[in-house]
Amino acid sequence: MRTSSTTGGATDAPRLIDLFPATAVVDGGELHLGGMRATTLAEAFGTPLVVYCRETILARAHAYARVDPDALVVYGTKAFPNIALMRLLAAEGLGADVSTRGELEFALRAGVPGDRLVFHGNNKSDEELRAAAAAGAFVVLDALDEAARARAAGVQTVLVRVTPGIEAETHRAIRTAHAESKFGLVAGDAVAAVREALAAGLDVAGLHVHIGSQLTRAAESLLAVERLVDVAMRCREELGWSPRVFDLGGGLAVRHSLADTVPDAEEFARELLLRLRRHWHEPAQAIFEPGRSLVGQAGFTLYRIGVVKRTAGVAYAAIDGGMSDNPRPQLYGSRYEALLANRADEPSSGAYRIAGKHCESGDVLIDSVELPEPRRGDLLAVPATGAYTLAMASNYNGVPRPAAVLVADGEAELIRRRESLDDLLSAEPSNQG
Repeated sequence: MRTSSTTGGATDAPRLIDLFPATAVVDGGELHLGGMRATTLAEAFGTPLVVYCRETILARAHAYARVDPDALVVYGTKAFPNIALMRLLAAEGLGADVSTRGELEFALRAGVPGDRLVFHGNNKSDEELRAAAAAGAFVVLDALDEAARARAAGVQTVLVRVTPGIEAETHRAIRTAHAESKFGLVAGDAVAAVREALAAGLDVAGLHVHIGSQLTRAAESLLAVERLVDVAMRCREELGWSPRVFDLGGGLAVRHSLADTVPDAEEFARELLLRLRRHWHEPAQAIFEPGRSLVGQAGFTLYRIGVVKRTAGVAYAAIDGGMSDNPRPQLYGSRYEALLANRADEPSSGAYRIAGKHCESGDVLIDSVELPEPRRGDLLAVPATGAYTLAMASNYNGVPRPAAVLVADGEAELIRRRESLDDLLSAEPSNQG
């Protein structure tokens, strides 16, 4: 148990700590991470603040690497594009999965080499194809006309993305392999894309599949592997071509609330690899594309509580952030837990609705959470916000986006500075000069 707090209260702090990064503990009534107090972090860097644990990120990276030393593990950059985090992962041998020119630039500035870059996208521009070619990345063909365009852009090595017709058990907005998905090619078209890419003189390295995000079970992913192999067998029979690479995608979930159950990352990846080896007997390298499962639980957000009030029987505690720094509750109905970081061992006084500061009635981060009676100035810590929060953040209501820090061994490194009002106005021509 990573806590020294009492277990008599109803805040569930001893259980909630399991949703936080590996080095999180409650000591003397206060949340600590990597040897640093939450109050110290808030005072030094302000709030809202996304706090990442270096040890947790590395542990997750090593878990994927243990599955197969010959596999290529590429970080799903869209989870949180950040040079410092990507540089940390690159030093451990990981690459990057990118889908835009901007994400590619993050990877290049983090020092990720071209042979560890996978460039996705359902509507790549010619500029993006040229940038991917210049970087030496794998380019994932997503449409029948992309082979010729990739060749013209100077791309050398490609994968073909297969749409296996699978309904992943996740929110409909983040399913990516169902029959009507905008991503990839159905089996027959995938075979045709391989044929056209070979005819265009491209090095067709292999096939790719990805079925969705926040996946809470392995069943659909295992079926996707089998359907990917089916396409590989068709290519071998019809074209005399066999893949030397199988990109098995990513999308594994993390726990955002105590009610969530998710597979262990290492076991999940190992199951996929074993299923591939069982159905495909020729030598082939595997690629994994974890994003959320690398950084999701490694990060949590600190907010400062302001207004506390009751209305129509609902107790509200308002924070200094909200849907501009974490839109997932509004987009996907995501549920979160929370604790008072500066009073984590106190008993609950009841359920509170955590509201943001934005001009939307729907700006609610958590509909109901048990807390000690909040006071103005308290710190609220929301776990498992390391992925798809800052990455999807906006400046709604003219609110600057938060800072982020990486914590380890009693020290905090600023890895993303807080935006200023000048940053918000910098794109306005009338503000220049």
